[in-house]
Amino acid sequence: MVIVGGILAILLITIIFIMFSKVTVELMATYANKQNDIFITVKWMNIKVFRRSIPVIDLKSDLSVDIVEKDEMLNHEIPDKEKHYTPQYIEEQYHIIQKVVDTTRDVIPHVLNVVRAFRLHHFKWVSELGVKAANQTAVLVGTAYSLKSMGCHWMVVLMQSDYNPEFEVRPNYQKPTLQSELECILSIRIGQIMRNALSIAWQYQKLKRWNGNERASNS
Repeated sequence: MVIVGGILAILLITIIFIMFSKVTVELMATYANKQNDIFITVKWMNIKVFRRSIPVIDLKSDLSVDIVEKDEMLNHEIPDKEKHYTPQYIEEQYHIIQKVVDTTRDVIPHVLNVVRAFRLHHFKWVSELGVKAANQTAVLVGTAYSLKSMGCHWMVVLMQSDYNPEFEVRPNYQKPTLQSELECILSIRIGQIMRNALSIAWQYQKLKRWNGNERASNS
């Protein structure tokens, strides 16, 4: 019994230690010259447990993007579908939309709690913008700076952080350009991740059960 109790005590201490330990997320995004990537590193107890590099879509020098979209159905005739929108049908659709809105409204607080659980340790975002016309460059820089300011303020308030983020938008009046570098370090306790993940999963299961009941009642 003493041995079993000792083992259980060690397991309990280990679980408590893991629950209160922190996970650190390092995010670096670079869009400059020919390096267009997002780097994500996750550390636990200063040990890298995850590292991923995500390429970013490249823009042309005139800040345009070529996107080719192909509709596979263009060469096929699609038969017309007739729908009769009776008052009962409209009422049923309204009921479904209202339920989805209510469920989503229940999930949003849990998602916000996940964001609040993070602690902000470092944030630096420097960008350089420029288009052909100087007046348009000035407007673009001013707009980008305002958006950055509002986004950083919202982030600090939501995370209840005392850290003052660094952000800057530099104008380039010589040539069209778009360059940006972002550095961000966040941390969160594993116990908070599990608690918030279970809350979101519970709300998701409620939504699935409701959808199942709706399909059963409509069939």
